[in-house]
Amino acid sequence: MIVNLFPSKVHRRIYLVLLTLLGGCMVTSIGMSNVMWVLLLANWVLEGRWTEKWQMARQSRLLHAVAALFALHLLGLLWTSNLPAGLHVVERLLPWLVVPLVVLTTQPLSGRARNTILSLYAATVVVVTVIGLVRWLTIPDLPYREIVPFISHIRFALNCCMVLFLCVGALHGIHGPGAAVKKAGVVAVMVWLVAFLLLLRSYTAFGVLVLASMVAALSLRRRWLWVMVWLLVAGGVAAYVVVQYRAYHELQPIASRTLPACTPSGNPYQHARDGLLENGNYVNNFLCYEELQQQWLRRSRVPLDSLTSSGYSVQASLIRYLNALGLPKDSAGVAALSDEQIAEVARGVPNPVYVHAPLPKRMLYVMFFELENYRCFRAVEGFSVLQRFELWQAAVHIIGRHPWSGVGTGDLDDAMEDDFRRTDSPLQESGLMPHNEYLTLIAQFGVPLFVLLVLVWLRATPRLRRQGSIFVAWVVAILASFLTENTLDSLAGILFCTWFMAFRRP
Repeated sequence: MIVNLFPSKVHRRIYLVLLTLLGGCMVTSIGMSNVMWVLLLANWVLEGRWTEKWQMARQSRLLHAVAALFALHLLGLLWTSNLPAGLHVVERLLPWLVVPLVVLTTQPLSGRARNTILSLYAATVVVVTVIGLVRWLTIPDLPYREIVPFISHIRFALNCCMVLFLCVGALHGIHGPGAAVKKAGVVAVMVWLVAFLLLLRSYTAFGVLVLASMVAALSLRRRWLWVMVWLLVAGGVAAYVVVQYRAYHELQPIASRTLPACTPSGNPYQHARDGLLENGNYVNNFLCYEELQQQWLRRSRVPLDSLTSSGYSVQASLIRYLNALGLPKDSAGVAALSDEQIAEVARGVPNPVYVHAPLPKRMLYVMFFELENYRCFRAVEGFSVLQRFELWQAAVHIIGRHPWSGVGTGDLDDAMEDDFRRTDSPLQESGLMPHNEYLTLIAQFGVPLFVLLVLVWLRATPRLRRQGSIFVAWVVAILASFLTENTLDSLAGILFCTWFMAFRRP
């Protein structure tokens, strides 16, 4: 029998402290996050009050939906052939069950406690963005995936989105003396967070913002006005993407020329004629490796065959850099580069757009180049967007072979690898999951059980509507992230999906 050592008020204060710390650790420390959710469970157990908690558990449809997903993973152990892997999946999902169990069977937070904890959480996220900016400014050639040192940049981007939603809610609640200054501060934070998301190159985050803002527009007063604003903004973004796409693919003069057999110096050109296009020029035409090597040695001490921080050779960066400027890949092209441009190539910059253009254009040009590589060579290595196409295709194949029961909780890794071999995919031995939570669940448990799970979650939806626009935006963020990520594969993702349940309205 568990003895309650402390009065209920003490347990309540411990709960508030642990909940606050868990929110901070969620974006700063995976190790401490594990400690916090275990302590949260221990405090909940020691508190007792089982009758009250049982009644709250019985009435919480959201908790029932959470438990259904966990139970589905337990059930999937019955037909998995890789039981150790299945048990590991269940172990990883323990916080998914524990955190909602604690917060949904504990009395809801008061308005003051809710605002204080969420403010501290938002402040922590902003501090981490400042740390990321300092790292980006002080560490040469820091990959965008490593700007945030504590958790995955994708998971952190979701938290930035959530803080943006909180800021929108805060704007509606600011009144009285000094309201204009406070609102200006909140708007400044919002602008900064959007800029930081551009720095992270998080396509998922911007997709989340688009979907969440659309749902929010439909739920606000003067719905027609906000929908019009949303359509204007979305239309402007779409127009920008179209303009950049056309600029990227518009053929430049050198691309339209008849392909000469030799360079001006008389050395033979190589023209691959493979159609790989970047900045309106064909990357693998007008190539003379001999002249590239000779002229590069005159301009730089960095070996042309050395690897850059991105994992690609300096030569590959040089070829793309010259191509982006519309220069031939020969001695004349290298000679035309400035010393600053030579230094950029030596650092591994493959396209001047990647360092000199506005961040939105950089993101789009990276995506366009990935699409070109996939179109020409089915290349996906190092291309996160295009890898998802291959991963989704493999997941669909698995579902087609196991539509009724799926492959079980622990067999998805093996099934993905088997499909990669069947289709001769470049992702063989990558160990990657589908990067789509919906496809993952269907592949693991089959279509009938997935449909049943969806019905259980839909049953909880009417009560979610009463939670307010911020809570709804959080749900939309989760559902949107499920389209391109396996959000539940990491503790940071699981906590993002569960921690905010503590802020439900009574």
